[in-house]
Amino acid sequence: MNRPREDAPWPDTMRITREAASRLPAGREDLLAPSTQIVTDRDAYLGQARNDVGRRISDDQVELFVTGDVAQALQREFALHTPEFIALHDVGMSASLRLLSSLAGAASARVQRLSVRRQGHGVALAVLQFVEVPLADGSLVRVYSTDINADGPSRAQLARVLLAFSRLGVLMVGELPPHALAAQLGPLHEALLQGPWPNRDLLLVPLGGTTALAAQGAQLGHGSSVAVHVTPHAAKPKHVWTFIGGAWNRLHTSPNGERALPTELSRAVPKPKVPSTEATTEPMPLESMDSQRGPLSMQPTMPMPMPVPGSTPWQAYVDRCALIKGCLAACVFDTHSMQVMAQAGGPPGADRLAQQGAALLASMNDASRALGLGPANAEASITLSSHHLLLRPVPGHPGVALHLVLQASASNLVLAKMQLERIALPQ
Repeated sequence: MNRPREDAPWPDTMRITREAASRLPAGREDLLAPSTQIVTDRDAYLGQARNDVGRRISDDQVELFVTGDVAQALQREFALHTPEFIALHDVGMSASLRLLSSLAGAASARVQRLSVRRQGHGVALAVLQFVEVPLADGSLVRVYSTDINADGPSRAQLARVLLAFSRLGVLMVGELPPHALAAQLGPLHEALLQGPWPNRDLLLVPLGGTTALAAQGAQLGHGSSVAVHVTPHAAKPKHVWTFIGGAWNRLHTSPNGERALPTELSRAVPKPKVPSTEATTEPMPLESMDSQRGPLSMQPTMPMPMPVPGSTPWQAYVDRCALIKGCLAACVFDTHSMQVMAQAGGPPGADRLAQQGAALLASMNDASRALGLGPANAEASITLSSHHLLLRPVPGHPGVALHLVLQASASNLVLAKMQLERIALPQ
């Protein structure tokens, strides 16, 4: 279970005795009894009540700032905080993010994100996705996916860190021939032997018809202190979660103990609380608001909340953008929180379009400042081998951007830009 952090107490920089205070000029003694309370617990100061990694900035966003290598920094955080969590790793398929979506979707909740950023820079070096599942004692355990939004080398290193420091590592194995499966598990076996690898339990869940999984599982744990267990075939996400919950509860002695995990997928994640619709205060008149906040023309335009598809102006705007010839996917997103506000088409998924779009815009702004050109309302068109990317801020809506993916063989980039200019913006 999580251990509380044992931070050293804040050092005293100066002590002034009462006798010294009596010799101060009149009025100076008040400075020795300030009304501001000094908080000696750094976690309380940062608003981080639990020993999980990162600082929460919204209901579904957690942030972690690092100064060096991303994987090493995350490893130090896990070693410092020692949180208990579950890591989901894909072998020969992509199912871990779908399981997180199933867990969150059953409760009409959102998959959460841990954004790892360089100290002093806004661009996310890596984005980890997870859900939080309450245990029987009311505490929360995170379930991370190792399908991480980062560059190739960092993605592999971060995946190994998550598996190595998890309380339970889960390998979701697809349909693979024996030689391909051995090639996938070989680097993981080497990581187990080289360490550091505090994890002592790995669970292999076959999602395909892999027949050699038992033998490969035994080989994976050979020579290490890690116990490798193989479950029966899992045909649906609810079966995978049942196996995960059962394995977790066995590790914590009793399926009904304080650290027990719910094994029913539909009840694993609690439903978000719905705010009361009853008005508790009367709204301020416009004149009063203007006098306190300034002229309406000076107020920033805030992004609209996450819409229900087909029912908001933003969704109607994206639907019209998606009609451009060759468009495969489109989304409008908040450039600061990377929250998707409306989407159409796909793949790629809207979440990835928002994450990568925000990273590209931030990089362009950083380059503009580095060249001495100041901040820019940047937009971009990027041509890949078989696709075009169109990325542009939405005029008149600060903090909102549009990201389009076009098939190169079926679209004209210049014509697509002209069509975007003609599409009416949401009011």
